[in-house]
Parts: sequence; C-alpha cells; structure tokens
Amino acid sequence: MSGNLNFNVHDNNDVENGMQLKVINNDIRVAIEAIEPQVLSAVTINLNAVAHNYHTVKQELDGNTVLAAVVKANAYGFGMVPISRRLYKEGCRHFFVATVDEGITLRKELPKDVDIFVLGGLFSGCEQMLQDWNLMPVLNSMHQVNLWSDYSKNKGQKLAAAVHVDTGMCRNGISLEEVDLYSGDISNAIDLQLVISHMACADTLNHYLNELQLKKFKHVLKAFGNVKGSFSATNGIFLGKEYLFDMVRPGKSLYGFSIREDRIGSLEPVMDIFSRIVQINEINAGDTIGYGATFTASKKMKTATIGIGYADGFMRKFSGFGHGFIGGKKVPVVGRISMDYMVLDVTDVDEALLKEGNWMALTRTPDYTLEKWAIELGTLPHEVACRFGERVKRIYIGE
Repeated sequence: MSGNLNFNVHDNNDVENGMQLKVINNDIRVAIEAIEPQVLSAVTINLNAVAHNYHTVKQELDGNTVLAAVVKANAYGFGMVPISRRLYKEGCRHFFVATVDEGITLRKELPKDVDIFVLGGLFSGCEQMLQDWNLMPVLNSMHQVNLWSDYSKNKGQKLAAAVHVDTGMCRNGISLEEVDLYSGDISNAIDLQLVISHMACADTLNHYLNELQLKKFKHVLKAFGNVKGSFSATNGIFLGKEYLFDMVRPGKSLYGFSIREDRIGSLEPVMDIFSRIVQINEINAGDTIGYGATFTASKKMKTATIGIGYADGFMRKFSGFGHGFIGGKKVPVVGRISMDYMVLDVTDVDEALLKEGNWMALTRTPDYTLEKWAIELGTLPHEVACRFGERVKRIYIGE
C-alpha cells in the first residue's frame, strides 16, 4: 500500500481534526505528517470494520431479537463515543455500559431515542442521577431492587429497570431462590423492562453449563411472566437460536475479535498499534538490554527503542514476547518492557528506515492482528485494548 489516505482523527478527548496519514510500505503506516511530533504511540481504529462486524452479528439473529451493543470500559478501549456514534448510524438503539458515569457520558453524545443500561446497577445516592439522565439500572441484588423500588414509590411512579439473575456465573445477579420468592413483588414495584443473565462458558461449545444455564434462564422468565429476556453476549449468540431470546449483548465481536475458532475470518480486525522510534543503538556481544539484564546479545546487533511501555498498557509481563514490523521485517522484542519504552532487535532492517521519529507497527492487519498478538502473549485481545492509556492517540478511520 502506498500513497495518501484521508483519515478522520479523534484524540483522546474526542477532538476532531482532518488529517492525512502517509503509508510508507506494506508493514507500517507512518504518521509523520498526521500525528503531532510529541506523540509517541498511536492506534488506528477502523469504524467501517466495526459497522461490518455489527451487521455480521446481526445476520445471526431472527426478526424478534434486538442487538444491543456493549460499550463499557470505553468500548473495550476502542473509544466509547466514536464507536457508539457509528453504531447508532448503523441502526443500534440499545447500549450497555458498566457505570453511571459511563452512562452519563454516552447520554450526552447520542440522540434521545436510545436505551442505555447500566450493568453496575445502583448504590444509595445514585437514584436521582439515573432518573435525571434517563439511564436504566440493571439491578444485581435484592438490595438494589429495594433501593429502586423505594425510590420509585417516593416518586409516585414505577421507574424502568432491568434485573440480573445469576444462573451459574456466581458473580452478579439475584439468586434463583430469590426469583421464586420475590419475582411477583419485583414486577409490581418497578417497571421491569428486561431480565438478563450471563453465561460462564459460552466460548466452549459443549460445556455442560451452557445447557444448564439455559434451562435455569427459561425457568426465570417463566417465573417473571410476560417479560423480555437477554441471555447471550458474543459467544452465546452463536450457540443456536434457542440462546437468543429478545435481546443479545455482543461486545468483543463488534471490535473484531473471533467468535470461536470455527468462525475465524467472519469478522474484520478493527485496531492496529504503532509506536515511534525514539533511539537507535549499536549493541556489542555481551551487552545486556533493559532492567534486570534479562537479554544478553550473543553478537553485535542493532536495536530500536520505541515510545510505548507499561504506562501505555503494554504490561511488563509481556517482556520478551511479541514483534514489531518495519521495512518488510518482523523484528522481536528484546529485554524487559519498561514504563515508557520497549526495545526491539532491528539488526536486519534497512538502515534508511531506522531514524528517530519514524514509526514501527506492532500489529499488521490482516496477517498479524491484535488478536493473534494477544494469543501469542497468552492473554485476551480486549484486555490489551482496554489498557491503552491517554498517551496512546486514537486515530479513527472511516465514516
């Protein structure tokens, strides 16, 4: 790929500026003219790919199931506001966030015709905020149910909420015993819009908990009577039609992460990672690199220090794993990752490319995606994406 591409750019404060990124070769997108010179690391986020993934997941649904987007944790690190705006444009009208503050941020940015569910529910003192910002709490305990019920009673109206029931995750939700005892009282006290649960092992096709949780969730819906249900996140959607119910809540699939091994290729990668070269060093045999001297050069070599480290989200435990890409070469990370820097072996790279200020790619879509890189490191791709901090500039490609 060569030439100029027109990109729309949002910094971490969602300030929009028009700019161009110059693509120098097949391995790395160099952003010298586009990104401010003081920025040392960046990710590109393809909003067209997000739209593609949204419609790919939606194709799995029947006409009675609504797709709600999970955009909590800053949309898994991809940027809640621009991601949600694009999903709204594609037809999404239901969003899930984790906290009240996330809900308020999203409510400020989207039109009034969206439903925003707060998965963290509520605590005493949050009731007025939820009502003022038209946010729907997902009530996770009988304590939260009672708080919302009492608040509704004081306001003289039944206020809308969802209820989370624990069917086997043992993390959030009221118990099945509480459902059997209080489902009628809950329905009478609040405007119950939705009952949800969460699957523990949906990524494993034949895990016994899938069928067991499904059976329990059907019991829950029967106990509540005529109420809508939401059972499946990304992996559950692809277990079959009986797992869909009235609403599904995909998260990672929207951001291009594989649904299951047998579905690899159906989604488009969304993010690529880049960092600027801050120094080139000549290393002699016997020299060590980084804290703890964990890497010793066996011969004369050349290294590049790039401006990204664990303060930016690359955890120190990733040290010694992963690669960068520059000049057609795949170059390994050497030594420990420090707070602000990583070091890579660039001995075989064309010297003309090894200039301070030039950019190196840490992923290379489509053959070395963030997901493949994360699997190599033994972690989840969305764990990596969630960790990218404010110093990592987010560049949005597409509409």
